[in-house]
Amino acid sequence: MTLLTVINLKSITKYISVFIVLAFAKAVTAQTTSSADIAAADKKNVEETLAALDSVRPTTKKRFLIEGVAGVIGDYVILGSDIASAKAQAKRQAGISDITSCELMESLLSEKMYAHHAIQDSITISDREIEGRTEGQIQYFKNALQTDDDREIAKFYKKDNITQVREALNRVNRDGLLAQRMQERITEQVEITPEEVRDFFKSIPEEERPLFGSEVEMAQIVVIPEADEEEVKLVIDKLNGYRADVLDNGADFAAKATLYSDDTGTERQGGVLSLKRSDPFVKEFKDQAFSLQEGEISEPFETIFGWHILYVEKIRGQIRDVRHILLTPYISVSQVEKARKELEDMRDRIILNEISFEDAAREISDEEKTAENGGRIINPNTGTGRVEVIRLESDMASTVQFLEKGDVSGIIEEVDPRKRNKTFKIVKIIDKIPDHKANYAQDFLKIKDLALKDKQVRAINEWRNEKLADTYIKIGPEYIDCDILNSWK
Repeated sequence: MTLLTVINLKSITKYISVFIVLAFAKAVTAQTTSSADIAAADKKNVEETLAALDSVRPTTKKRFLIEGVAGVIGDYVILGSDIASAKAQAKRQAGISDITSCELMESLLSEKMYAHHAIQDSITISDREIEGRTEGQIQYFKNALQTDDDREIAKFYKKDNITQVREALNRVNRDGLLAQRMQERITEQVEITPEEVRDFFKSIPEEERPLFGSEVEMAQIVVIPEADEEEVKLVIDKLNGYRADVLDNGADFAAKATLYSDDTGTERQGGVLSLKRSDPFVKEFKDQAFSLQEGEISEPFETIFGWHILYVEKIRGQIRDVRHILLTPYISVSQVEKARKELEDMRDRIILNEISFEDAAREISDEEKTAENGGRIINPNTGTGRVEVIRLESDMASTVQFLEKGDVSGIIEEVDPRKRNKTFKIVKIIDKIPDHKANYAQDFLKIKDLALKDKQVRAINEWRNEKLADTYIKIGPEYIDCDILNSWK
């Protein structure tokens, strides 16, 4: 017996995030490729993924099982080929080799039940959200296959054109997002008390409490090279030119975003974004989006990403549909070296005890969120300073591995993903926590998170059991003997 058995983490993963195998969208948008070997592996992975895109289709007419159909739930048909494709995808994407066809069938039934009842409960997903996720996936495909040609992608996936690929992905993403929204609605009111967390922890036998990986608390000083004033002025002039061409000559803003924007995430969609005030966009961007009226275009403005102009295309209640063009000024080699030298000099002062690390961070660090706190890094997932070493990027993990409490690293060179320019940083180790068995006091937040997920799973299971009675379900003969599907029969 293991901890997974005690707290049913497999169920947690399955019901809170069906996407371990099926919600392909999350996996593909989180990956990048940088070598031929990775691209080859991704190519095979993507091929397996798209093989099943057309196979799960809603139906309102056929209520009987035919050859090749694994099951029917509500208005959805699940094909046997879905199970095979999901099994191959699970092995390749998540490294799961022992998952059974019965378990995958249950996951597919769950996802389609959520989607079916989401529709019944009038939950809707906007076309813009579906299409945005689809475009992100297509961009991932292009990176994985090392091509920028829509025709090559369509040909590889045995589609007549890229439109057919988009349509297939849109269907999958619609169902996945409906399922996700339904789960969120079921669990949105679920809360956990300290007493419940304590009871949950006590229910785990001492010998089965997990080992948590090593963690580190760090502070950082980040120096980002700045562009020359001439380069900044050049960018602002270009943006003013684009703005004037749209306003005075009727030029198409979306076309200009596609042609000129440095935002690789939106340029192909004409710079389009939808946002609410609560969305995690930078303040300057949100201020512009919510200060303009429909049809207006902002003056050039600066964010941590560069310089923008923003066009408010449509206002839908609390939502703004906008388009933007981002330009990042060129940064010269001399400016890069100037930034490195500034950080090297400050590190020397810290080592000589001429200034504390905390004061140095407040004085020169360009990372505002940490600078005001003396450079201290806060884990956004937990609200504490502790970060698992295994979750650090490989270069940072390697650096931290050889540092002890109180040590200050050498200069770390990185590429800022926001501006795609070099940045420089040093880190100080505030504390290091070695591998250890779960401790209620020390690991309370992790244990609380597991307890909450366990409670959410139970809420979903209760909801599912209630809905089984009034949902049309038919299981194919190949899966009739699956014990895990007994409640579905």
